[in-house]
Amino acid sequence: MKQYIQDIFDQSMAIESFTHTSSERKIEAFLQERIGEIPYFQEHPEQFGYYQIPNDFYNRSVNWALVKRDTADTVILFHHHDTVDIEDFGSLKVWAFDNQSLKEKLPSISSDSDLLADISSDKWQFGRGSCDMKAALALQLGVVERYSQRQSGQVNLLYLSVGDEESYSQGMRAATALLAKLKERFQLHYLLAVDSEPFESQSAEEKVLHIGTVGKLMPVVVTQGILSHMKEPLKGINALSLLAKVAEKIDLNPALSDMAYGERSPLPSWSYLRDLKENYDVSTVLRAAGYFSVLYLEKSPSELLATIKNLSQEAVDGFYQNYCQLQNVYQENKVIPKPRVLTYQELLQECQEKIGFEETLQQIYEEAQQALQEGASYQEISIQNIQKFLDFYDRKEALVVLAIAPPYYPSMNCRRLSNSPIRINKVVQLYRDYLDKEAGCQLQVDEFFMGICDLSYCALEKPAAEYQDLIASMPVPENLYHLDFPEIAANHIPGINLGPWGKDLHQLTERVYEQDMLETIPNFLLYLLENAQSFKV
Repeated sequence: MKQYIQDIFDQSMAIESFTHTSSERKIEAFLQERIGEIPYFQEHPEQFGYYQIPNDFYNRSVNWALVKRDTADTVILFHHHDTVDIEDFGSLKVWAFDNQSLKEKLPSISSDSDLLADISSDKWQFGRGSCDMKAALALQLGVVERYSQRQSGQVNLLYLSVGDEESYSQGMRAATALLAKLKERFQLHYLLAVDSEPFESQSAEEKVLHIGTVGKLMPVVVTQGILSHMKEPLKGINALSLLAKVAEKIDLNPALSDMAYGERSPLPSWSYLRDLKENYDVSTVLRAAGYFSVLYLEKSPSELLATIKNLSQEAVDGFYQNYCQLQNVYQENKVIPKPRVLTYQELLQECQEKIGFEETLQQIYEEAQQALQEGASYQEISIQNIQKFLDFYDRKEALVVLAIAPPYYPSMNCRRLSNSPIRINKVVQLYRDYLDKEAGCQLQVDEFFMGICDLSYCALEKPAAEYQDLIASMPVPENLYHLDFPEIAANHIPGINLGPWGKDLHQLTERVYEQDMLETIPNFLLYLLENAQSFKV
């Protein structure tokens, strides 16, 4: 198995599969070919294939393969096969996927002692996507190949390889429907899903298991002001000033961080903040926009949205109080009403009262589809659509509009799943005991994977209805960003992250610990499959 994994790794590393591009189809074709070469699937060709991602401009697919036993119980191994690009490699681009060449050339551009020690140890394999996550592709496929040869094993093994994880997780969002179809077609009972994202550690003797994943929300704020000449700023409201107050109130605000099982989510941070003027003139700013990330562990989407609205209202109150004081000081008599804070749904409700709303809505959504096809991001489309609705609304008043831009990742922790088919503590103990006896390693258990991953789409902690308002908060039509919460809830698959040790993800010094990729992790995954009944409820 060790050599098989190394061969798959070397071959997959040589294939470009940049996220959210048509190049992902190259790795899909490679996987289809390699799975088809496994004798088990030559005998059972109906048990592997492609699943086309609906409404995908790049015609990408999800690869799947099922090793069937005489049982319904099923363990899923899955990973993503896309990588980030290689722009950061600069003059080393030509060697971005070449392990040996990078080990020879990196010392000439870096004096980092940890990097140099890893190169000289010859225990690490380098290259773009090495640990994130072609290593997972190789080791999981190695497990599939070896498990398919065995007559033993207490569960079915379902393998999935998905794309677009580094962008919008289009692959895993589509895979929720595939999982439902395969469940019905082969009469499967899903016990556990294992993702193999890399973990961070200080030592080869410590492995990390994540039994949950952080949630991610991306709120968008569009402000509208009242135009005035630059020489008379108190006769209007500058949308940029208004946005700056909201941004200041929200940025790094602990009210949008939470704690669960002794772990705390990061503070919120803005990714984008700017005016929306297309050309310079001497008027104040009519509109401005920004978006930020909220990573959370336990709070519901409705709680987070309510907190964001309350904080925005507090920011507006403070802004307006200061604004009125300045008007008094500078003897400005023009009365400007306090800006209103609206959610995207509230803006749409007010727009619906106007004639021509349905036609405008249809046109905006058609233009959004064209923009996405031409390369616009979901964040850009969200801001553009809010502006178009404000144009249709055509009210000359100051506003703060709050919305949510895709992608959205629900938080999930196996301890909190009701009616779980497994005992998560038994899974933890199985891994801990194995590492102690077979690898001489210790296990660190993290409650949440903080890097954001596709485990979010395996199960829901709360009823699906609690997530639906979130979709209504997105200014992107559902056919362009589909997230089927009822289907995720019906699949209800506890998910863990169990992968190899990696360093410097998304950097030119990215690398994976060879022994984890070739031996420790795949050997344990086989052991887990052989002992699945030990953690079944």
